[in-house]
Amino acid sequence: MKDSPPKSRPADPRREEVSVAHWAGPLPPPATLEQFERIVPGAAQRLLAMAETEQKHRHAIESGQLALQQEGVRLAARDSKLGILASFLGLLASLGTGLTAFLMGASWPVVIAFVGPAIMMVLAELARLGKR
Repeated sequence: MKDSPPKSRPADPRREEVSVAHWAGPLPPPATLEQFERIVPGAAQRLLAMAETEQKHRHAIESGQLALQQEGVRLAARDSKLGILASFLGLLASLGTGLTAFLMGASWPVVIAFVGPAIMMVLAELARLGKR
């Protein structure tokens, strides 16, 4: 028996059409918004309310982020001031100890051991300022 060729299907008289639309921003163009309103009454108002709610939410998030950034800057400035104060106190303590050692008759190596770091701190800061 011979194999018969496959029978072709009759063309489907139904036809499907798909369309896609997209837009930037929270709301569609006015013509599309009008079509939504015709299909679902009240849709335009609901979309406007949704866009307004989203905007309020975004503003709240951005305000929170700004507040966090400002707090970070404030804390960094405070830490910088504390570091400067601690360095200055260390400098005074080093010089005071070196001077006390000198007045008590300590040998030069002991005096230099206390005064040396203070001198190095001052020289390092002057070098840093000179590079600006």
